Amino acid sequence: MLVVGCVAAAAGCASNPGALDRGIAHYRSGQYFFAVDDFNEAVRESPKSVAAYVNRGITRVRLGDLNGAIEDYNRAVQLAPGDPEVYFARGNALVAAGQYLTAVDEYTRAVELSPRFARAWFNRGTARSMSGQADAAMKDWLQAIEVETDPWARSAMRRSAGLEVQPVVAVAAPIGQPTTAGTVAPAPPPGMKTDGVPLQPPATIAAMPPASPAASPPPSARGVDARALATRAIARELDGDHDGALADLRAALTMESDTARREHIQGLLRLLESPR
Repeated sequence: MLVVGCVAAAAGCASNPGALDRGIAHYRSGQYFFAVDDFNEAVRESPKSVAAYVNRGITRVRLGDLNGAIEDYNRAVQLAPGDPEVYFARGNALVAAGQYLTAVDEYTRAVELSPRFARAWFNRGTARSMSGQADAAMKDWLQAIEVETDPWARSAMRRSAGLEVQPVVAVAAPIGQPTTAGTVAPAPPPGMKTDGVPLQPPATIAAMPPASPAASPPPSARGVDARALATRAIARELDGDHDGALADLRAALTMESDTARREHIQGLLRLLESPR
């Protein structure tokens, strides 16, 4: 999700808002490689900008570069140790990497700092569910639903937790649409921000096995490969965009030629298609 505007309490505005703005625009249009280039520039010109690191981390998650994303979030935590959104973003990346219990610790830190952080409660539940802690997961989901103030988001949480089967008649914002600070969009990119408070989303699934050398196109191809689609699917599931997650996994399955990775994608599909 994008946060438009600057929150001075979280490290000040970036010295080069133009680079951040370009990165956000490229991200919103799905041009993730170009977005990374822009955020690289923002980091170089403003090395203490929490927003630059968080936004680059979010973009790296979409490209399947989980190690790079976690490094960015580590730096963001150093710069803003009291910001619950940064722990939330790092938890999302860890969940995408299959490190569920470590992700639980990150979400726990987030809700300790912000007890009404509904998405952090919900994603902690998802991480616990993926690690086999069904009862603890349901408690977190119910807590998230209780503290969530947005009716659409609350209903989406109920559906995702298996508590509501009827679809909600509501217009969801397209993936990547910006919101103003403090506003939760239905299905935004996890944690993106312009500078100041990061944002919401993700939970998780198992990490993808390494790709064989010929399985995916090189980064220079400037395209999203099967591995990145599978990683993005996890992020979308954590954002509450269940249908989008399934669509990405199905697309990844058609693109993936490596047998082990195809089996893993099929396993993720079965997991997400199964009722809670």
